Amino acid sequence: MVHWIEKIFNIRRNTLKARLNIYPQQNREEIKRFWSDLTGIPIKNFGKSYVKPFSKGYKKNNLYYGTIRVEVPKSGDYIHRVYGWTQAVLEREDVKVKNIERRWVRLTKINRPVNLEI
Repeated sequence: MVHWIEKIFNIRRNTLKARLNIYPQQNREEIKRFWSDLTGIPIKNFGKSYVKPFSKGYKKNNLYYGTIRVEVPKSGDYIHRVYGWTQAVLEREDVKVKNIERRWVRLTKINRPVNLEI
């Protein structure tokens, strides 16, 4: 995602912000270093992490490095661009979907023999 943001919007990685979702038993600083190395976002750009509270239920699929949320500062313009792109794609696909729906409607109008043997 960070690579895509950098290439498409020409936003440098060192301007991006990040937040982590982690578990209480995890080492916050080690996980920040992991995500910083992976994404290229400097550790100083990491905001406050969300630490999920302990629960009595057994969670078998803890993500070892938690999850990251990447934030683009002043991203309103970029959000609108991505929204416009997705709308254009959906409009193009909508034509295909309508054609398939018409075929299905025609199939439902075909009279089929009913087997009433008792």
